[in-house]
Amino acid sequence: MNKLTLAKQLSQVQENEVYFGPQGFVIASSESELENAQQGYSVDDEGLALSVEELGGWEPHWLVIAQDTELGDPYFVDVNDPQFPVYTGVYGEGVWESTQVASSLAAFLQCLSLLSKSGNQQGPQFVPDENSLTDPGQLAQLQQDIVVLCGCESFWALFFDCYLDWLSDEDDEFDL
Repeated sequence: MNKLTLAKQLSQVQENEVYFGPQGFVIASSESELENAQQGYSVDDEGLALSVEELGGWEPHWLVIAQDTELGDPYFVDVNDPQFPVYTGVYGEGVWESTQVASSLAAFLQCLSLLSKSGNQQGPQFVPDENSLTDPGQLAQLQQDIVVLCGCESFWALFFDCYLDWLSDEDDEFDL
């Protein structure tokens, strides 16, 4: 998949920013945004390659498609795989550690759509409000639906654990 084809697919997304509680995703939804998203990962500010074929390095077949709004971590596809699985990565001690988020780009975009509809937020929330999803049964069902769609349990388990921690921190602080 080339960048133009990927940009066309990403431009079909109805919302390029998706928030759920304090967490969010910003999707590169145009060719120029996709190009800019590569800076600092596969290329530097001058356009020179940063990717390397070394264990723990940024791999040349990874293409950043989105960014985490809370920590700034990248979400990227592996363009060598025909399903275009989506990963996120954390850089520490000179090494990129990747975690699979979705088995395909299509599944990732479906999951973001589901989160967007369930969260119905315009931006990150610092404290829960009356619109926040707080029902444990609904949250468990949403998590299960997303895991089934994405085929990646560990990332989404952590995602929902963070959301539940956010809810419980506010419950403790405000005696809700």
